[in-house]
Parts: sequence; C-alpha cells; structure tokens
Amino acid sequence: MNIKQKLALGTSIITLFSLGVILTLISYVIYKNAKENALENISVLADKISLDVEDYLSAPLNEAFLLKQMLQEPNLLDRDRIFRILNVMTASNESILGTYVVFEPNAFDGKDTNYRNTNYHDNSGRLIPYSVKSNGKIIIEPVVGFDLPESDFYQLPKKNKKVELIPPFDYKVDGKEVTMISLVYPVIRNQNFLGIAGADLSLETIRTYLHNLKILDGAVKITLVASNGYVLFNGLHPDKKDVQWEDKEDMYVNLAMSSKQRQSYSDSDYFHVSLPIQLVENTAPWALRVSYPQEKITNEIQFIFWIALGLGVTGILFSTLANVIIFRKLVDSRLQTLIAFTKDAANGNLSKEINDTQKDEIGNLVEAVVAMIESIRHILSVAQTSGSELTETSKFMENTIIELSDLAQSQAASSEEASATVEELNASSETINANVVQAVDNSKSIHNSLHAIQTLVQNITTEVESFGKIAVLANQKAEEGRNMAGFTSKAIEEIQEKSLAITEFSEVISNISEKTSLLALNAAIEAARAGESGRGFAVVAEEISKLASQAAESVSQINTLSEEALHSIQNGGTQVTKLIDLLREIIKEVSVIFEKAREIVPLIQDQKTRTDQIYVEIEEITSLVESIQQSTEEQKRATFELSNMTINISNGSQILSEQSETMSANSIRMTGISSKISEVLLKFNL
Repeated sequence: MNIKQKLALGTSIITLFSLGVILTLISYVIYKNAKENALENISVLADKISLDVEDYLSAPLNEAFLLKQMLQEPNLLDRDRIFRILNVMTASNESILGTYVVFEPNAFDGKDTNYRNTNYHDNSGRLIPYSVKSNGKIIIEPVVGFDLPESDFYQLPKKNKKVELIPPFDYKVDGKEVTMISLVYPVIRNQNFLGIAGADLSLETIRTYLHNLKILDGAVKITLVASNGYVLFNGLHPDKKDVQWEDKEDMYVNLAMSSKQRQSYSDSDYFHVSLPIQLVENTAPWALRVSYPQEKITNEIQFIFWIALGLGVTGILFSTLANVIIFRKLVDSRLQTLIAFTKDAANGNLSKEINDTQKDEIGNLVEAVVAMIESIRHILSVAQTSGSELTETSKFMENTIIELSDLAQSQAASSEEASATVEELNASSETINANVVQAVDNSKSIHNSLHAIQTLVQNITTEVESFGKIAVLANQKAEEGRNMAGFTSKAIEEIQEKSLAITEFSEVISNISEKTSLLALNAAIEAARAGESGRGFAVVAEEISKLASQAAESVSQINTLSEEALHSIQNGGTQVTKLIDLLREIIKEVSVIFEKAREIVPLIQDQKTRTDQIYVEIEEITSLVESIQQSTEEQKRATFELSNMTINISNGSQILSEQSETMSANSIRMTGISSKISEVLLKFNL
C-alpha cells in the first residue's frame, strides 16, 4: 500500500469516526428531547383520558346520588313509586347495569309487616328492590346477600355512613354471575341510618368502553386498576386472565394509588404515565395507566439517523476524491522526483542535482536531502584520504596492546599473593574481635549485677530503718493499749457493782408488787360484799391487780437480764486481764526487735560502701574493654577493605588482560575493515 492509499484510508477512517461520534451525539440529543416531549405529551394525554374515563364511569353512577337525595326526604315516595323511579334510572343511561335500594327493617314507612313475602321484599317485608338489565330488558328482583358480613355494598356504608365505591365483585343477576362495580350512598335521616341507594356498572361494559378507545390510531394503551388491585382492563395484555394486579408487572401503578401522585416512567417498550383517578369524592382512588410505544419515537430517530448517515457518506466520498486530486498535484509528482534522486545517490552517483522552489514541507524535505548528500560527499572524500592513516594506526595499536596484556598478567599474579596475606590477617582480626566482644558482654553482665546489688542493699537499708520506726510505734501503741485495758477493767468492776444494785432494787419492786396484788384481792372481796354499789370499785381493784402482775413480770425479766449482764461483765473482765498480759509480752518482743534492727543497719551500710567501690572499678574495666572492641572492629573493617582492594586489583588485572587480547583482535579486524572501506569508496562518483 503506497502513501496515497494510506493517506486516503486514514482520512476516511478519521472522517467516519468523527461522523459516527457526531451522529451518536445527535441521536442521543434527539432521543432525549423526543423522550421528554413524549412523556410531556403522554402526561397531557393521560389527563384528558382520565377525565374522559371519570366522566364515563361517574356519570351513570351519579344516578345513585339523585336516588339518595329523593329517599332522604320524608313521605316523598311510596313503594310503587320507587319501583318506577328505579326502572327510569336504569334505562336513562345505556352503560348502567342497574339501580337498587335496601332499607333497614321498618325504616322506609314503618309498614313492613304488610309486605311480607311480596315481590321485591324479603320475608320480613323489608324494601329491597333491584332494577337491572338482563337479556335486553329491565327486570326487578330483590337484593340478596346484603346481610352477609362480606357484602361490602351494604355493610360498608352502614358502618361508615359515607359514600362507598365498591371495587369489582361478583353478583347473580337473573340467575347468572355478573362482575360489576357499585357506587353506594347511605340514606341518612336525622343522623339515623335508614338504608342504601346504589347504582351498578358491569365489568364487561367498562372493558368494552376502554377497548373501543382508539387513541392515536390505537397506539396508546390504557390500563385501569381498582383500589383493591382488581384489574378492570389491561390494554397491554387485553386477553390476560389475571384479575389481581402484581407489582412485578408494574410497581408504579400501586404507587400512584397509595401516594395519590402521578408517576411518569418508561421501560424497554413503552413510555408510561400512571395517575390516580377519583370517580367519587371521599372514596379510595383507582389507578389509570396510559402507555405509548417507544418504537414510535425510535422510528423517527432512525429515519433522521439514516438521512444524516447518507449525507455523511456522500461528504466523505467527495472529500476523499478532492484529497486524491490535490495530493496528486501538490505532493505525488514532487515525491517521485525526490525518490529518483535518492535512488541515484544510493547507487553511488552523487554528482546529480535537484531543485524545488516551493517553500512547504516537501520543499524543506528536498533541501534536507540535498544537504545530506553534500555531507555524504564530504565524508567520503575525508574517508578516502584517511584510509591509509587508519591502517598504520591499527598496526601500532596492535603492538601496544600486546605489551599492555603482558603487564596486566604480571600485576594479576602479585595481587593474588597480596590477597592471600590479607585473608590471613582478616581471620586473625575476627578471632580477636570475637574474644573482645565476649569480654565486653561479661563486663556488662558483672556491671549490671553489681548495680542490682547496690539497689538491693539500698532497699534493705531503707526497709530496716523503716522497720525500726515501725517497732517504736508498735511499742508505743501496745503501751497505750495496756493502759486502755486497765481503764476498761476498772469500768467493768463499776458496772458489776451497779448490776448488783439493780438486782437489789428489783427485789424491792417485786415485794411491792406482791403487796399490791394482796391489796387488790382484798379490795375485790370488799367490793363483792358491797354489792351493786361496789361494782366500780371492783373494776379498779381488777386493774390494780393486772398492773401488779405486769410489774412482777417486768421485775422477773429485769432480774434475768441483770444476771446475764453480770455474767457477761465477768467474762469481759477476765478477757481484759488476759489482754493486758498479752500486751506486756508484745512490748518486750518489740523492744528486742528494735535492738536487733539497730545492730543490722551499720553492717548493711558497710556492705553498701564496699559494693560501690567494686561498681566503680567494674565501670572502668568495661570502658577499657569497649575501647579495645572499637579498635578491633576498626582493624577488621580496614582489613576487609584491604582484602576487597586486592581482589578488585586482581580482577581488574585479569579483565585488562582479557580486554587487551580482545582489542588486539579488534585492531586486526580494523585493519581489514579499513582496506575494505578504501575499496568501497573508490566506487563513489563524487
């Protein structure tokens, strides 16, 4: 591939790459704008659709409100009139399935007993008519199952007393199951719940309406989900049998209902807008999802992309053709001239000339090539004149290298002898150094041991002195304890005397209580003799007798406690006497210990003085040994460096000898090369 083809290929690749980047950016911007516009348009469209759906669904259900308003007015309607009104309301809107009322017992007109088991009543006579469409006509049948707990259409408005929009449920109409929704209003009069008024829409009617909504030629798909998750219509999958909405299909539908806020989003196939719709005020919202296919936007983007690609390819072809023409005129012809000139120079013809007057890159290249040829001419002329001189110099260099090789071999032999001597010296230095290191370690160990002994002696001295002080204090405390024990002994003797006095006093009180008891007995006898007049005196005598008995018991308890206290005091006196004797012995022993401690202190101080002298001498020995160690280490390093130097000299001499041989061979080759150069230079025509 020549340079023209390479240039055209490179230009095309760069242009295509640039075009691809530009088209990608344009496509992204167009897609982003189209997506934003689509979501905005779909939001507006969703609002319109939601209004249409709300109108369609709520308009027929409003019949229930009108019915409720009429029923709340007292004495406005009778039962026959209600039947006619229900039929009129059912027929008023083709989307209505039916209308109905259910009253509490006797809540309508208080005459339920007159209508038992009649048409449109139950066996109690309650008014429960249901006007409903069946097989193209309107029939009236009684409402059934309303009293069941699961019947939300009656139980919820009765319980909450507010309007209820009942999600799809199944109910039998004319013997056939029909799925329907129901809007139910409670009938309330004077805050009392009377019954309900409601209107129904069949699920089939709702699905038919939503299926027939062909928006944007049917591209827009509508999905309607009730507040309990029941799928009324799924525009993306109209034939799907699932009746309960699953979050795995689209979580934003339930999110729109729970948050009561619009949700805009997209997936791989559609743009979606899910929004809550409220068919009746104060009821749970339903969800309406509007979906628009993304391929509608991607088709437009692809169309724009192919147009841009076609224009880009056309531009590339035109640009490539223009580049070829310009290259051929401005570059190709001049390059051919330059190539011919360089081929002649390569073949040895350096006498030709080339001229290029244009001052561009190729002109600069021509000037550089001409300057290079001139330099080559000069080099060749110098080389021709220097060839003979190079040959003579090579021969002289060969002789010099031979002499240098002999000298290097002699030096290598001397270096080997010096290296052996240095190795012996190094071995001796290592032995000395090892011995000195061992001596230093021993000195340091002795030094540390003496330092520990010094510390230990100092601690012993301190402890002995402290022990002496403690012995003196113990002696003093023991003497004080002995004195206190003496005082305690005297106090115990006094307590003994007081206890004996208490015992004697208790005996006196005991005698008094005995005499009081006798006196009370005599008083009781005299009161008995006095009869009725002495009854009060008898009560007093009885109380005195009781007090005398209590006094006797107290005296007995005091005597018992006094005897126990006296016995305890005697034991305490005995223990105090023993304590005094024990303290006397402790004082004697502590005095002996104090004297021994005073004798030990001088001996310990003398030992400390001798240890300090040994410690100082060991420190001096350790310093001397460490100095010797440092000297041996310096000698070892010097010997090691000397050994390395001799080895390096020996190796250098060997290398020098080898290099000399190599240089001798190179000089011989150089002589041959110089001869060949001379032969080659003769081929050039300068």
